[in-house]
Order: sequence, then structure tokens, then C-alpha cells
Amino acid sequence: MMNLTESQFDFLKDVDPLMHALLVSAEAAYYTAPAHTLVQTRKFAEALVNKVAQANQLEVPEQADFLSRIRLLENRLKLKADFVSVLHTLRINGNKGAHDTETNHTDALTSLRLSYKVAQWLYTLTKKEIKAFPEFQAPVDPTLEARRMRFELMELQQQLRTAKDKHAVNQDIQHKNAELEAENLKLKQQQETEAQALKAQLAALAAKVKELEQQQSQPISETVLEEAQLDVANESFELSEAETRELIDRQLQLAGWEADTQVITYSNGVRPQKGLNLAIAEYPTLLDGEDGFADYVLFHGLIPVAVVEAKKRNKTVSHYIRQAERYSQGFQFDADMQKPYDGAPWSSEKKSFHIPFLYSCNGKKYSNRLIDESGIWFRDVRHPSNISKPLHGFHSPEGLKHKLEQNIVVADEYLEETDILPFNDRPYQREGIKAVERAIAQCRERTLLAMATGTGKTRLATGLMYRLLKSKRFQRVLFLVDRSSLGTQAFKAFESEVIEQGHTLAQIYTIADLGVESDSNIHVQVATVQSLVYRLFNTDSPLPIDFFDCIIIDEAHRGYTLDKEMTEGEETIRDEAQYLSTYKRVLEYFDATLIGLTATPALHTTEIFGKPVFTYSFTRAVEEGYLVNYDKPIRYITKLSQAGIQIPEGTSVNVMTNAPGQKSTALLQDDMAFDVADFNRRVIAPDFNKVICQALVEDLNPLGDEKTMIFCVTDRHADQVVLLLNQMFREKYGKEWNADAVAKITGNSDKPDDLIESYKKNKFPNIAVTVDLLTTGIDVPKIGNLVFMRKVRSRVLFEQMLGRATRLCPDIGKTEFRIYDAVDIFATLQAVNTMQPIVVRPNISIDQLIRELSDPELMKKAKAIDVPCIDEVKRTQADIVLDEFIQKITRILGKAEKFKHHPDQVKLREALGKIKENFKVESNQLPQMLRAKGVNDLGTWLKQNSAILEARLSEVRSSLGSLDLPIISNEQDEFVERKIDTAHQKPEDYLQHFDNFVKTAVNDNAAIKAVVTRPSDLTREQLRELENLLTSKGFTPSKLTQALGGNESNQTYASQIISMIRRSTLGEEISSVEERYQRGLNKILQQRAWTEDQKQWLARLTLFIAKEVVVDKNMIHHQFAKDGGVKRLSKLLDSDVEKLVDDIHDGLWQAS
Repeated sequence: MMNLTESQFDFLKDVDPLMHALLVSAEAAYYTAPAHTLVQTRKFAEALVNKVAQANQLEVPEQADFLSRIRLLENRLKLKADFVSVLHTLRINGNKGAHDTETNHTDALTSLRLSYKVAQWLYTLTKKEIKAFPEFQAPVDPTLEARRMRFELMELQQQLRTAKDKHAVNQDIQHKNAELEAENLKLKQQQETEAQALKAQLAALAAKVKELEQQQSQPISETVLEEAQLDVANESFELSEAETRELIDRQLQLAGWEADTQVITYSNGVRPQKGLNLAIAEYPTLLDGEDGFADYVLFHGLIPVAVVEAKKRNKTVSHYIRQAERYSQGFQFDADMQKPYDGAPWSSEKKSFHIPFLYSCNGKKYSNRLIDESGIWFRDVRHPSNISKPLHGFHSPEGLKHKLEQNIVVADEYLEETDILPFNDRPYQREGIKAVERAIAQCRERTLLAMATGTGKTRLATGLMYRLLKSKRFQRVLFLVDRSSLGTQAFKAFESEVIEQGHTLAQIYTIADLGVESDSNIHVQVATVQSLVYRLFNTDSPLPIDFFDCIIIDEAHRGYTLDKEMTEGEETIRDEAQYLSTYKRVLEYFDATLIGLTATPALHTTEIFGKPVFTYSFTRAVEEGYLVNYDKPIRYITKLSQAGIQIPEGTSVNVMTNAPGQKSTALLQDDMAFDVADFNRRVIAPDFNKVICQALVEDLNPLGDEKTMIFCVTDRHADQVVLLLNQMFREKYGKEWNADAVAKITGNSDKPDDLIESYKKNKFPNIAVTVDLLTTGIDVPKIGNLVFMRKVRSRVLFEQMLGRATRLCPDIGKTEFRIYDAVDIFATLQAVNTMQPIVVRPNISIDQLIRELSDPELMKKAKAIDVPCIDEVKRTQADIVLDEFIQKITRILGKAEKFKHHPDQVKLREALGKIKENFKVESNQLPQMLRAKGVNDLGTWLKQNSAILEARLSEVRSSLGSLDLPIISNEQDEFVERKIDTAHQKPEDYLQHFDNFVKTAVNDNAAIKAVVTRPSDLTREQLRELENLLTSKGFTPSKLTQALGGNESNQTYASQIISMIRRSTLGEEISSVEERYQRGLNKILQQRAWTEDQKQWLARLTLFIAKEVVVDKNMIHHQFAKDGGVKRLSKLLDSDVEKLVDDIHDGLWQAS
């Protein structure tokens, strides 16, 4: 019977009475109710997470689950990977206790032992002192004997399948069953006896917990926790060998292995059994007369398939693969075992390996930042050229068996010698397939295929998948897309296109449509990145790492952006999660061959996949007759497009409001000028639209076979164009006109999918007026006219738009297509064909920068770390943090300075006035004042003034409410000229430009490379280098301004350079507030059914995010402070606001 008067957790009583009571209750219930122990230890972990979040002033949404809360701490605080793994284990075990009826003392004991370590961490964090704690006195596991019996019974049941004397084995099974029943009955009786004896005490403990749960918990600290406190607590947290083994046991179990280091050990007499996948611990080996013990040997039935070297102190995990190699060489086969090889073992130099697959691990989860010290390292020793690599988990038993049985040599020979089916009848598709297959045969794990839009990447992928599956080179292929519409389109192609002997790919192989199935019989899975994120990272039972052995990534340039690498200084003070790409995490999760498909590879695409193994350009496709060319652009020139619109100071103007169809009147306080790029974006020019539409009516035939696509600026602009065209065509054709001939097809249209299908298959609509929905992913061969009433500055997006009309259509005699240019788009794109990409920066908030600068211990560490720079000025990580802080403030106040004279910015001017009142400098001089203080003095200043500074900046950001709401101009326009644009040559093929760029700029100039890797930290010297380089290439400030449409003239040359690089290589386009607002709102409204009241709140939230672009929780809280802040907003929306913000933000940029 347990002694409930004392507890091993009593040291926690003064730290937190509730957590102490939970652990005492868990400890007391261990024998009688292990499920209760699991639940109570989970509650303890959850209370700890909440308390630490509160102490660090991390706002946790009320509806956030425990998993989300752990991740919040993991992302925002500097916690050890071991500690986070333990929190997840307590969470998962607690879920078992709450939902599983079977008692599990093993899990309960693990949770008690790990809770003891976490409680010590909490004590150290709270008391700010190191205490010598005694070792945890683990209670005896009363089920240990029953677990041993169950395992023996499982062995006997496997023996029965192959036993000659089945009667004898059956008798042994009956005997073992009787023993097990008796043991279980004995345990039950003991539990009932003890439960009765401890009933009053257990009830008292339960009442104590309930009482404390209703009281307000005392905070860990009256002030924000200092990082030094966390460092001390983290340093004290160290798992023992046994505790580490428990974590590794779980990793093996998660992959499908039977693992239990207390029961399934060689010394307990456990041996491999046919039909069982055993991880036998402490397996003896003998090499060169020296005994050894492998931590685990993994058996698939009677075949030893892998060795695991699993030591807590394996700091450099990758290095200890060598230890696993020795165990593989020294493995001794018993007579009953099957060898994993035919004939001789695998040899390299003087080594002979008896077990093919090797692992090394230390229980820590995979981390890109600490790659040598974490994850599970793996090596296949069957060929000496195979090197070790880090993985996110262990392979499944089936996965290793497949690796062992697969004959890659035969598969590669089949692919090399077998002709490609007539399905891929175009020579370039055959070339592309062969190029990929040869790259795979050369053991390339990442391959890139570049083919111009409209040349049949999906058809090539269909033929390639068929060959890879038929040859048995791969057994399960993932076709990965970033939008569900592209996935649906691909699936329909797999279902409908006949590939061999009258059968489609979907008839020959099992294909799953979207979602993510876990059925091992599936051959091809079509899935979006978003669905895999949940299936891999938001569940306790993720897919095995070998579930897919080949991944084909459609539009590989879109989502798979190169992550920003963390510097040594950033490793010291920031968390890796801020630097990770979700797309990258998904792809790197699987141990699979990656094949990227794209029409427009950017620099980041080739840095990840390598240079394309095959390229089929637009120029070659036109020359060979597989795509149609386009004639010289037809330029529409009007009076307003030439001269722009100028409105003098003092003019009374109408301003569009956020409410549909409503306007307000304001008096201009400064002169304002608008270029054609601003039309229908910052200024509504009805007469310009009217003149352009009248010209289109003269040039287009909406009742013929050839179709037209018009690209507009916003949804409202598209509505205006549809209305004007309908009126004008009705006037031209009279009763012959059909109003269905012109249709708006955007995300806001009624049943847009039906409209798209009708546009593809039916006579009407003949003219599709769109914004973003039809820019990519739609194939309508009959499109013969493209109309640009919207200026884009991304060559990637522009070429995708052009790709809508490049397809052949013999049915209507299509030999080329025409471009009608109302906004001089070719002038914009002429000079942006050799820019290199900017790597996406992590979203470091002003909040976080203030915390970092205000923390003297953190800045002391940061000052000790030198940062390499091209200039000769010595800089440290502290200087980098200061630069980031000043840059963010400059960006906010610079934006405010630009728009403070806008007639709708009364509140903005008031907010800027408060800055002058509080800090005694003009708002535009505040960044210089803060920088002049330097790191030391600024940290001191921020401790006293950070709250008022954040409040003032928040007011400025929230006051920038209508900076992009368009002014209505009543200025008259008239048509000047319909001009065949011979001044602007056709854009040279993007792929060829990209090749030239890679060969020259990246390799020859370090300053360009510096721009790509660290754009926000560029020095003046680096900028001067860039200016000289770009000017020598003809990219002068005036030409860049012209390429930007003339409306960026008040930007610095540096910002022009960075903007052009982003637009040309990453596909980023500057969108108006309204465009971002509409995209974000459409995305979030489609998630689920919302009430009308919730829709209004979502509209307010989305508009705020669309205006600010980069927002944090404090900004949202201040913006909605009068309405009750973030907590109130979460309650009104019945959702996690932080998650909603992420989803809305994704929607803002979806078109790019």
C-alpha cells in the first residue's frame, strides 16, 4: 500500500499548490487507477504551459488546444528539444488515460517519471536556484509480469502458424492464457483492496485539486521572465538513459515496431518471431573477438533489417552511425533466422555488413538548426556510395522490407531499355521523361523539370508516374499541389486520359483524390500542402516517413521557397520555427525522391532542386509548332494614360469607402498625381474605362468562336468593365446581343466553378473578365485575345497570364493570339529579366525586437557574436537586431509620412502629432533619434518608454485605414491612338534569361549574392555596389522608375532594386488594399458557415490585415481594444484569432 503522507513532489508545494496537488493525486492513484495518473500528469503539464506563457506575456487564445499551446511556447521561447518532447509525451499519454479503457501502468510510470523532471525544471525556473534533487523512486510496475506474459502469448500465437505439432502449441497457449487471466485477476483484486483502503485519502486529494482549480494561480514572476532564468532551468533539465530510451521506444512504436526496453530484450529471452516486427533491445554482437551490445536490432519476422544506436549522450548523432556499423559487422545469426542477403554479405573495403540499415539517435526531434545533434540519422550500407542522412522518424517495418526486396538495378534497366508509350507522343515529353529517369538512376534525390506553360507538364507527369510504378522503381507517388483546384484538375486528367490499351492511369493504378489517405494500397495520392500539414504535424499519429517514396511537386516555383538560414547570432537569441517554410517541412518530412515541375524556375527553385535536368522553353515550343506565338502588342493610348491625373491641393473630391457603393467627400490637403498604373487602384477613372471598353468593342467579336480574357485590377473594376461592355455591345448588335457573352469570373462570382466550365466548353461566355482567379491553372485553347487593364510587375505572374492563350486550337484555325495593352505593361517588364530573388525573411515582430533590445543578458550574448560583412565596419548580432528594429519603425513612419496629407487621414495626422508630443521630435525623425542612442542606451530607454512607443506606433498603423481607398476622378478622357507596339520587342524567353542570370550575376558578383541572402541588412557600401552594377547594365534609377509604372518615384533607389527583384523572381506583386482585402475575405468566408455578425467582424479584421500586411497580436489587440481586444474577438468569432490571421494572410497573397 502506498504512503500518502509524503510525496516525491512535495518540493513543489510552495511553488504552485495546484500543480503540487495534481502530481500528488497522480502519484497516489498509480496502483489503483493508472488512467487517472495519466490524466492528472497531463493537467499538470497543461497548467505549467499556461503559467509559463502567462509569465512571458504570451497571449494564448481561449480556444487553443494543448498542442497549440505547447507549440506557442516552442516557437516563442528558448526551450530544450528534450523538454518539448517530454511535454508532448505527457499530453499524448494523458489523452490515452482520458479515452482508453485498458489500464496502462507503463505509460503512467513514464508520465510520473517525466513529470518529476519537469517539476524540477519549474522549481529551478521559479526559485532561480539550483537544487540537488534525489533520484525518482519509481514504484514497482504491477503489470510487468502480465506484460511479459502477453508478449510470450503473442510469440506462441505466431509459432502456431508454422508449428508441426499444433496440439502442443495450443496447449501452451491455453496454459499461458490461464496464467495471464490469473495474473490480471490478482492485479484487479489488489487494486480494489488498495482503492478501498485509500478511498478517503484519494477523495480528499481530489477535493483539494478541485478547490485549487477554482482559485487564481499565482504567477511564476511578477515581471516578465528573463532569458537568464530560462537558461538556468534549461541547463538543469537532463533526461536519464532510461528516460531517453522511453522516448526512443515511442518513436519506434510510432513507426510500427514492437518496442519495450523493459520487456523486449535479449536478456529476457526474446528472440525474433515470424510475423512479428520486434525491436529487441541490448542485442549481443561479436567483432574481432570483442563483445558488444546493439541498443536495438530491428527484426522483420526472422530477418534482421536494422541496427539502432541509441544513446542519451550521443551529442553528435551523425557520428555514431559508425558504432552501428560495427554492430552490423559483428551480428551473429542464429539457426532459425533468415539472412537479409543472398550469398555473401555487403562489403566495403575490409568491412562486411550483415544488417543493411543503420540508425543513430538520441531521442531529440529533428532540427535543421542542430542537424548533427538531433533527428534520426540513417544509412543504407548495401552500397559504399550511400551516405548517412537525417530523418524525421524511423522507417516502418513494411518500408524497410520494401527497400530490402526492391531491385533498383533491374528497375533502372527497365526504364532505360523500355520505350515510352505513344501516350507521350511529343518528342520533347519523351526527352523530359528520359532525363528524369536517368537522373534518378544516378541517385539524384531531387530533380527539376522546366517546361513552358501549355506544353503538357501534367501529361508528362502522368506518363512518368506510369513508368515509375510499372518498373517498380517506386511503390507510392505523391502528386503535390498548392491549390485544391490544381489537384482536382490533375485528378480529372488521371481519370480521363487513356494511357495504355484503353485504360487510364486511374484504372491501372489506385489513385486517391485530394485529402490524405493512409491506405497502403494506394499507388498515387493527389494532395495539397495544406492537407499534409495537418496529417503530419497536427496529429499524434502522423504518416510514416516512407509512406511516399516519390513526390512530384506541381508548380514547384510557387510554394517551395528557400528558407532563410539562421546566422550564429540568430541561433543564440531566436527560435528556429520563425525561419521555417511549411512547404519545406512537408517535403523534407518524407524519405522520398523529389521531382519538381515548373515553367518559371526562380533562383530559389534551383538552389533547392538543382539545375533543371531538362528545359523546354516557350521559344522552342513555338518553333516546333506546339504553342502559338503572339503578335506585336496592340497598345491603347488615351489622353489620361499619357498625361496621368493631377488633382491640386484644396480640391473637394469623392472618396470610395469600404462600404460597397458608398462614397464620402474630402478636401485635398496636398497635390496628388496618378499614373495609369494607379487607375482603378488608387484612383477610379470611369472615363478611362469607358474609352478602353469602346476600343475593345471595335476590335473584338464576342459572338464568334475565338474567346477573350480581360485582366482587371479589382473585383469592383471587373464589375464596371462587364457593365460597360454589355451596354456598348448591346448598342452595337441590338437584338442579336446575348448578355451571357460577357461574364465576370472571380472568386466573388456566383458559382465561379460553373462559370469556368461554361467558359471552357460552351459558346458563352465568350469574354471572361477576371482579376486573379484565371491567371493560372485554366486551359481554354480557344482564347485568342488577352486584354491587360491591370499592370502587373511580376514576370512570373505575367508569363502565367500569357500562358492562358498559348495553346493550339486547330478547331478555330488559331495560329497566334493578340495582346491588347491599355496600361503599357511591356514597358514595366522590359527591364526586369535578370534580377535575382530575395529569400523570404522571417516575421520578427517589433514586440520581439523590443524584448530582445531590453534584455541586457541577451544583448551581452549578441554583442559577443561578430557578423560577417562585406564592408570593413565591425558588426555584431546586437547591431543586426538594432538595424531590424529601426528598419521596421522607419517603414511604418515612412508609410505614414507618404500618406499623411491624404484627405482621409485626419486620425493619422493626430497620431503623428502625439509622437512629437511624447518624444519631442518630428515623427519622421524618430528612427534617427532611436538609432543615435546605440544598443546600450536604447535598451535602457525602451525599458521606460516601450509601452508608450508601441501604443503610438499601433495608433499610426491603425490610422492608416484608408490610405489606399481610391479617389474618384471625373476628369474626361478620350482615345488618342491604337498603336501596334513595335518599340517593345516580345519578352525574351524567361527560361533563357534565367540561365544567363545564373551563369553571370550569381557567380560573378558577391554584392548581388548578398542582396539575395540578407536584403534587410544591406550596408550603404553594398547598395553602392548594386547601383553601380545595375547602372552598368542599363538599369538606371529613371528606367527602374518607368518599369515600376512611374508611381514609385518617391521610393529610394534601394527600395526600387529590392522591389524589382521580388517581383521578377519570387512572383511578388504590389497589390492594393482592396485586392488583398477581397482575396483574404474570400478565403476566410469559404472556411465554414459564419453568422452575418461574424462576417462583419471578419471584414473589419481582414481590412486591417490587408492595410497593414504584417500584423502581430498586439496590433490586433490595440486595433480592437475598444471592442474588448483579442479575447473578445476570439469569443465573437468562436475561433482562434491567431489562426484566422494566418489563414487570412495566406489568402492575401494567394494570387502571387
